[in-house]
Amino acid sequence: MDVSLPPQAVEVEARQPFKLWIRFDDGVSGIVDLAQWSTRGNFATWSDVAFFKTAHLRPDGAIAWGKDDNLELDPSAMYSDLTGKCFEDLHPKPWPQLAG
Repeated sequence: MDVSLPPQAVEVEARQPFKLWIRFDDGVSGIVDLAQWSTRGNFATWSDVAFFKTAHLRPDGAIAWGKDDNLELDPSAMYSDLTGKCFEDLHPKPWPQLAG
C-alpha cells in the first residue's frame, strides 16, 4: 500500500511575537500567526519574547521551544493554514487498517 507522507517542515524562524515563518520540503512557505494559542496553558510561556525566539525544528520534524524542547507543535496544522488543505487532503485514504 502506498501511503504518501505529508510535506515536512524544513526551516522555521520566530518573527515578531507569536508569528513563525515556516518552509516545507515541497516549497510552501509563509508566516503563521500563533497568537490565538498564546494565552492557553503552556503556550503562555510565549509571552517571554526571548523564549518564543527559541523556536526550532527537532529531528522528528516537530517545532519546539526551549533548550529542552519542553513545548512543541506539529507543523501539519500550520501547513493546512498556509495552503487551505484539510487533514484528509494531507493524509489521503486508504488509511492502513489497525490490528485489533
